[in-house]
Amino acid sequence: MAGQAVATAQPGTPPLTSLDGELLTKVRLAGLWEMPAGEMAQERSSDPKVQEVGRTLMTDHAVLDQEVRRVASLYAHPLPAEPNDAQKSWLTEMATSTGAQFDSVWAMRLRSAHGMIFPLIAQVRAETEDPEIRKFATTANTIVMKHMTILESTNNVDFANLADPTPLSLSSDAEGTDMVVAITLLPLLVALTIFLLWLATSRNRRHRHQEPASRRDDDEDDDDRRDDRRDNRRGGGGGQRTRLFVDKEYAR
Repeated sequence: MAGQAVATAQPGTPPLTSLDGELLTKVRLAGLWEMPAGEMAQERSSDPKVQEVGRTLMTDHAVLDQEVRRVASLYAHPLPAEPNDAQKSWLTEMATSTGAQFDSVWAMRLRSAHGMIFPLIAQVRAETEDPEIRKFATTANTIVMKHMTILESTNNVDFANLADPTPLSLSSDAEGTDMVVAITLLPLLVALTIFLLWLATSRNRRHRHQEPASRRDDDEDDDDRRDDRRDNRRGGGGGQRTRLFVDKEYAR
């Protein structure tokens, strides 16, 4: 993980669960990119509403960031010191946008990111057995819900096309892991497809080779039957006359 803020656990503090630790890390990551995004709203937007919401995000995340660092220090839980790659790309996207496009990108990216972390906060709040984490999750839940609401109030959030940003990662080093897995599996899937096609083609070829032989046997049987009929016709039904003759002889 790029840049970790490491603290010493307080004596007697119970260890964090993986889910509780994930919450602390993701809240820290959220503040690391949303505070610069809020500042960017002051500089690049001409909409007073967007500027106001940006200031609120900056103020709230400054408070939340201080709290997450305090709580993490109780458990010696390491925190990232900079945004991950996905978050940096969102800031770059905002920095290269202007006017109404900036307002739209800004609101959509921030609203989407809040929507991604919101379920995690609610899950930790509902399931954690740690009173300190439960208290922190309650605070985070209130702030994130507030931010989603005020971002929507800018009228720049298109719910039908709400962007789905890359989920927040516990480690910036883990960015792109899913892509690596997909690239690794792709050749295997292609090879499997080719093998199945080859297998199906081989079966069809064997079937075609076997079918003429069967037809030849049928043709030979037909030829034999035709020869028998010709022999009967040429003999004038001799076999039948022989049986009649024998019957007559015995009849005498």
